Amino acid sequence: MVQPADDASIDKLPDQREYLLLGQNLLHGQGLSFYDPRFRDEAYAFRTPGYPFLIAACGGNVRVVRVVQALMDTSTVLAVYLLARRWLRPGPSLFAAAIVAFNPFLIYFTGLLLTETLFTAMLAWGMVLLIGTGDSSPVELASRGELTGASWRQTGRWLAGGLLVALSILVRQSAIGLPVALGIGAAFVNRRKGGPYHRRWPLPVGTTMLLLTLVVLLPWAIRNYRTLGSWVWTATNGGITLYDGFNPDATGASDQSFVQSMPQLRGMNEVARSAYLSGLAKEFIRQQPLRAAELAAVKAGRTWSPVPLSQEYGGWKYRTVGLLYSLPLDVLVLIGLMRRTDRGGPLSRSAKAFLLIPAIYFTAVHMLSVGSLRYRIPAEAPMAVVAASAAILPGVAGWKRAARTAEA
Repeated sequence: MVQPADDASIDKLPDQREYLLLGQNLLHGQGLSFYDPRFRDEAYAFRTPGYPFLIAACGGNVRVVRVVQALMDTSTVLAVYLLARRWLRPGPSLFAAAIVAFNPFLIYFTGLLLTETLFTAMLAWGMVLLIGTGDSSPVELASRGELTGASWRQTGRWLAGGLLVALSILVRQSAIGLPVALGIGAAFVNRRKGGPYHRRWPLPVGTTMLLLTLVVLLPWAIRNYRTLGSWVWTATNGGITLYDGFNPDATGASDQSFVQSMPQLRGMNEVARSAYLSGLAKEFIRQQPLRAAELAAVKAGRTWSPVPLSQEYGGWKYRTVGLLYSLPLDVLVLIGLMRRTDRGGPLSRSAKAFLLIPAIYFTAVHMLSVGSLRYRIPAEAPMAVVAASAAILPGVAGWKRAARTAEA
């Protein structure tokens, strides 16, 4: 509430201005478009529509958006608790939620008009719905005569989770492959409970997630075809982002100042600009594969840097806060990954893989574009469950099982 909401504070990050313009234009009946002064052109599909819809729903008011995002971020804490309860007891699950609650990067981004907060909440709740929270097994349900109804309820939750993750693509376009990856991951996690969906469901997991993705993106693609004459399924900023990551002056960080030295871009529409810049980036990769591989490695390092690397937030205070949070989290995650289930570890290999899918996915995606700490933030929410599992003493679980057996 106390953060400035004037034009100067918004313009510090150009992405904020673009999202705010899109949301306000949508609110006032001018459609999902904004004027891009770099190209002296109106952009109709440069951003996906999910986040602008949130801004419009908040009346285009910056402070209202921030309050709503604070509430969304709080809901992420609850989602991570429920996600942890799928495998962990209440105490460790609360610890996982606390890791998310005190994440300084998540807290910071609630005050910015950027997609991180909304996307992180959608991802966390989608993962909760995809795997449930420890429903009864088919044998237990059959013994109570509840198999069919309960199975269909599980199917409904699973489909809702896939749909929510698919909808998150309209918030962050780089997530386009995430529904399939998480859907398949959830199938492995849930296989011991008789399948992640009802046994009579006619389609395989991957096919179902692809169809959900198609259903979500099709209306947006049709709108773009009618507006631009091209089938744009996500956004037209893919080309500029790819060239931002692969060009003769690329460093791994985002720096789109090259636009100023390319006046030919102003004579193209947004679809042609994206295709042109994408072609230049691919040509650079073909001609300099070793440099491209080096840049990809640098971007992975930037994405997982424990401290902020930007000039604005590279001071010792910001670095100290980032290091004090990120270093213990990373150590706990590594310990959680190394713990074996047969030696007291509460997480199976499939559970660990499922919880790390967003981290692996976004690392790979941003090795092909640009690297930044902000791109890993959504992945840290499910990682908190792995970190919390490291805090469980190896002998505690077995001791409690023995105690319960003795009491029985």
